[in-house]
Amino acid sequence: MLSNYYNCAYISEDEITKEIFPDVYKNIEDYPDKQKIAESQLLKRTKEIFDSGKCIVIDRINLGNKFIEEINKAFHKHLILKVLWPPMLTAIERDKRREGWTSGEIAIKQFYKKYEGLKPIIGERNYIDNSHQTPEETLKIFIEPLLGKPLCTYPR
Repeated sequence: MLSNYYNCAYISEDEITKEIFPDVYKNIEDYPDKQKIAESQLLKRTKEIFDSGKCIVIDRINLGNKFIEEINKAFHKHLILKVLWPPMLTAIERDKRREGWTSGEIAIKQFYKKYEGLKPIIGERNYIDNSHQTPEETLKIFIEPLLGKPLCTYPR
């Protein structure tokens, strides 16, 4: 959605993983070597898009200290890292209502535990509780001021 509102490029680690490892992308965590290749591709493609002068939105759930260090090194002052962080019960309820695939309660709890540990690196102020907002409201309140552009009509 952010890419549509602000005419930013969008890149998804899931999509890259599906493209290069279609047979194992759903369980990529079980293949650390392949996961590292997908991560490398994500960073490489992100740099290429950024170097072309475009704003870019990276869709990646599996953040960790090392990847944060890598993108910080690559983009330093241009990096804006935000984590949408509603209360865990809200995330679990949203997941249950999702169409298609769901993460499940166990995965969400593991995710929350991992991201709690990343707060000192990412910064507490960069965790956004969007539990009482629509996605459009979250963009307007938190993201628009960072980009310095008014919200465009969606879709473009």
